[in-house]
Amino acid sequence: MTIKLKEDLAEDCRWAIDMLSNLARYTYIKKKFFETMQYIAGNGTSLHIGIEFDITALLVVNDTECHGINTVHGRVEFIQLVGITQRELEILKADHSRVTILVDNMKKDNPYMVTDMKRTKSYL
Repeated sequence: MTIKLKEDLAEDCRWAIDMLSNLARYTYIKKKFFETMQYIAGNGTSLHIGIEFDITALLVVNDTECHGINTVHGRVEFIQLVGITQRELEILKADHSRVTILVDNMKKDNPYMVTDMKRTKSYL
């Protein structure tokens, strides 16, 4: 599981390490795994606690750079998290079939699906 962040300073990415750690703990304890085109709703506030941004939730996509591989134990797929706005999340909750439209629209401006916490544009 990866996330790509648009930040000027490495220190500004530390919050994401905590978030990834929490998600890893969730999968280990609950034995539930994330799949592509699934959203991970937050609590309606900025993912970066303490700094107000419009990005409040995550969407799981195929990693744009790390492609799946076959191993002796089976196939391994790499997933990537990308931040979405509360508005985009609410639209997906109402009609999950629009997730492909969201991803396609985002990729037009952002082919590597980098999370820009300062993004205000809605892709739905």
